[in-house]
Amino acid sequence: MGADGPKVVAAVDFGTHGTGFAWAVRTPPNDDPRTRRVQFFTRFPGRQLDYPKNLTAILLSAGGETVAWGHRAHRLWADALAKGESDGLGYAYAFKTAWQSGGTMSDMPTVGGFVDLDDRGRVRELTTAYLKEIRELAMAEIRGMKYAEREVRWCITVPAIWDDEGKAVMRRAAVDAGFPDDPERLLLAIEPEAAALYCYLRMTDADAATSETARLPLHLDGFRFVVIDCGGGTVDITAYESDSGAGEPIALREIGLATGGHLGSEYVNQAFRDTTLGERFGPAVLKRIERDHPAELLRMSRQWEHAKRTVEVEQDASSVAHVLDPVRIEVPAVVWNLLDEPVRARLTGDAGGLPRQIVLSPDEVEGLLDETVDGILDKVAEQLATIARTGGTASGPETLLLVGGFARSDWLRERMRVRFGGRHRIVVPPDPALAVLEGAVHFAYRPDVFVSRQAKYTYGFETAKPFEEGVDPTVRMYRDDEGDVLCVGRFGIAVRRMDGVRVKDAYPFRIVPVREEQRQLDVDLYRTAEPDPRYVDEDGCEEIGRLTVDLSGTVGRPLRERAVMLLFYFGASELRVEVFDPATEETSRVSVDFDRM
Repeated sequence: MGADGPKVVAAVDFGTHGTGFAWAVRTPPNDDPRTRRVQFFTRFPGRQLDYPKNLTAILLSAGGETVAWGHRAHRLWADALAKGESDGLGYAYAFKTAWQSGGTMSDMPTVGGFVDLDDRGRVRELTTAYLKEIRELAMAEIRGMKYAEREVRWCITVPAIWDDEGKAVMRRAAVDAGFPDDPERLLLAIEPEAAALYCYLRMTDADAATSETARLPLHLDGFRFVVIDCGGGTVDITAYESDSGAGEPIALREIGLATGGHLGSEYVNQAFRDTTLGERFGPAVLKRIERDHPAELLRMSRQWEHAKRTVEVEQDASSVAHVLDPVRIEVPAVVWNLLDEPVRARLTGDAGGLPRQIVLSPDEVEGLLDETVDGILDKVAEQLATIARTGGTASGPETLLLVGGFARSDWLRERMRVRFGGRHRIVVPPDPALAVLEGAVHFAYRPDVFVSRQAKYTYGFETAKPFEEGVDPTVRMYRDDEGDVLCVGRFGIAVRRMDGVRVKDAYPFRIVPVREEQRQLDVDLYRTAEPDPRYVDEDGCEEIGRLTVDLSGTVGRPLRERAVMLLFYFGASELRVEVFDPATEETSRVSVDFDRM
């Protein structure tokens, strides 16, 4: 990077439960990632303890202005409900999970007032409002070190399971929040990739007998590993292989396919609220608590949050993991007084005569955790099977890197060890909850660390190709201005699913307008899981966006002189498209309009 490059790199880890930012100054001592100094912000407003993450929650006025964000937003919303002063306010927490289809959290008590997470436009507004607050806070810190905003390169994290349109909308939301509208100064980092960089620098082996620091041998060609990023809302599982032939100290290529799903720790918390509290208190009382006493509900949820991470676990003679002791949750007095006397008597009896207690048996604790953990383990097994099928069986054990806030759970770690530890090596970094945030700073410092990725889909666009008698239906027949018979609606394949695509490589495709007077060409982008689609409207094909190519400079020329080359870059963290015009020998970047949200 030249001397005129950014002087500061800053990352925002936008998470389901918590969001934080960190940064590093670009100096010669910091060029070595092993000794690089990364600074974390820990003094969030409304937070009693210093910690590098704030709650991903926001409180808005009826006019859309931000009243508060983070932990302070939750506290003010709880106060407004308790005082009956919530009219005209909108509250949202954990709204990141509502970005993707199938990911709406409308079944969880995460919104209030006028906020509706089924409204995709509203989700984008919430994201923009939250990112604006954290950007301003980050810039205040960076300005305090005498750096200007134009000297900062930013990086925002996104899950690996997000689609191209989700990443595009995140970028638009960030730009609306005040981040630079420049792809060189605003990067998107794939969360498990960022975690992989973090683990390369600081990690310990979960099964090691000592606390000595181990390092991933990323300098060895062909070393491969699986990243299991267990966050609050989603779990991302990706696999990588080191590529020493790239000529860089750290060079990784993606293998397998990113997988995962809505298996984050927030769903364990939701199961506690719906199942445990719902069964103990009754659905009607629980709804009243959610409506009138959210602060007390949060207090019980925090007790469970601590317990689920710290329950003591052991194995029986058959190497099956078990939770050792019951979990006790203290019931706030105001909630206890809402309960009928028979309910209080039953709970007191279950607690051995102690009032205001909820006791969860070890079996019940295991059941709540396993509703999510079982799904995580199955996804890990799926990823291992994929890389064995596509990359061959490894000569030794695979390395499994467990990161994310949920990775602090002893139960998850033990279930991982029991299922996979006999054949594979399981690694957990010192603070798995910060792996993505710090790793994103390293990615912003040197974005070229990843040399290739796997195509999740077969990507292409709608085009016209020579009509084939006996193959193409006549309804698709079209004759252009030069008399050529074409088949419209064909799927022009740019890259196939499971192809390894290098980050810097362009995938060219020649396109020609069908009319001499045509001034622009609208190209509809499609994707499918099938390797060889013929038509864009066949089963499994999905339109994902559109780009517009300016052809005004060649109007009036013969069609064959008006061809342009579309250059697709599928290996980058975001889909990028350029247009090369042979008539002018100019290359221009074209934005893709993902309009799903």
